[in-house]
Amino acid sequence: MKSTDSSSTPAQLPLTPPRPKDEGQGPFQRLIIEGGVLVDGTGNPPYHATIIIEQNRIVEIRRNRFPDRLPPRPEHGPSDKLINARDTYILPGFIDTHIRLTNITSLTGSTEYLFKLFMGHGITTIGVLTDENQLDWVLELQRQSAENTASAPRIKALVNLNVHTPDEARAKVKELHLRGVTGIRGGEPQLSREVAKAALEEIKKLGLPVTWNMTMGQQPGLNALDLARLGVSGISHWYGMAEPFFVDRALRRYPAGFTWTDSRERFRQGGRTWKQAAPPYSDHWNKVLNEFLALDVTFEPTFDIYEAARDLMGVSRAEWLDEHLHPGLARSFTPSRNTNPFAPFYDWTTTDEVEWRDNFRLWMIFINEYKNRGGRVVAGADSGYLWAIPGFGFVRNLELLQEAGLAPLEVISSATLQGAELYHSNTELGSLEVGKLADLLIVDRNPLENLKVLYGTGVNSLNEDDVVTRVGGVKYTIKDGIVFDAKALLADVRKIAKNARARQVSSA
Repeated sequence: MKSTDSSSTPAQLPLTPPRPKDEGQGPFQRLIIEGGVLVDGTGNPPYHATIIIEQNRIVEIRRNRFPDRLPPRPEHGPSDKLINARDTYILPGFIDTHIRLTNITSLTGSTEYLFKLFMGHGITTIGVLTDENQLDWVLELQRQSAENTASAPRIKALVNLNVHTPDEARAKVKELHLRGVTGIRGGEPQLSREVAKAALEEIKKLGLPVTWNMTMGQQPGLNALDLARLGVSGISHWYGMAEPFFVDRALRRYPAGFTWTDSRERFRQGGRTWKQAAPPYSDHWNKVLNEFLALDVTFEPTFDIYEAARDLMGVSRAEWLDEHLHPGLARSFTPSRNTNPFAPFYDWTTTDEVEWRDNFRLWMIFINEYKNRGGRVVAGADSGYLWAIPGFGFVRNLELLQEAGLAPLEVISSATLQGAELYHSNTELGSLEVGKLADLLIVDRNPLENLKVLYGTGVNSLNEDDVVTRVGGVKYTIKDGIVFDAKALLADVRKIAKNARARQVSSA
């Protein structure tokens, strides 16, 4: 999605409240997580294990070859913490690689609301896309998170380049690197080929990750493949992705009266894009896909943020919205031609949805085959727009990755290790291995059987007494060795949303 607010400044945006003493326990001299099924994020089959953490590092993983007979428990003293994880599943902390934190915070007035939505769903790292005028604010949140003074996921700051000449681009990249950004973001605003080339050359020298936010307004000659050839390592969304697959045209076909600043028409015509490309598995289609592979591009499809285009009624009535949707976000979802151009779904037709379902099918075939041939696909959700809210939208994105063809173990790897690889952080994050930081989640149902158990609302199940019960939801989120009650975090989210709704009613 394109930014909805570039005018907010750090002074107008709130910081995260200090973490209460009773919120998040640890880190401990030793934290022993005993007896769970470990899904380590590498794609390895699950196995029963006991994990031993000292402070914020994993120091030992003991395989439990006979789950009913645990190995001898490590001796532990009063400063240690023991979690009985029998009958649970242990996963690496999730990495959501695509979040517009400043925009969503400006709508809700609360980073606490957002961060607890993330942490309540086991998301321990987020990639924050920001403009430079908001960078100091993001870096301060990054510091709070790193020092664990707030209940917040790790923050990877990726800054949009707003430059106009090659020399300015090179200088700005160097400056941002010195300020401590994680990586560089391109695409908003659009850069010329010459400026993009200069920026990417400098980024490569510094070894920074660089992702590109493709839009429909992307210049001809700067589609996804053009950018990959220039050195972009990550491509977001789907704009500019189908164009390299065209064989009988150079540009996408639009109606004569089309303008891409009309968001409804932008989405409407977007759903007709992949049909203009070469058929899947044709010679040209294979040639383009293989070149993307050779260039080692990472794709970040953000499926969840576009799902309303193919099922508006279903998405806009998702069950978790009733209690977890902040009214500030709800207002931003309400269509308006004049005041809310980024909520495009008014007079949305069955034909539009059918076109988008076809678009999804072709897009998903590409993403799945790219993965099959060894390409990297990460789980960036871009939640906070179009009825997808943080945390819940991320889990829905995982379900859509499975719909695309990724096996559940591949989905988990996309949501963990491959995200860490995108940020050049895989020596510290992304998988449960000895020596890595202790970022993980514990859930009491098997997400490989049903990804829905990761939703904060859980999922319906029929018990032995033939009664429908609610099961699942992340039980514990552990970040930097600190143990958070995920369900308590989401209870706070519901309180924040409820209080905001009450204030809205009282001021009406």
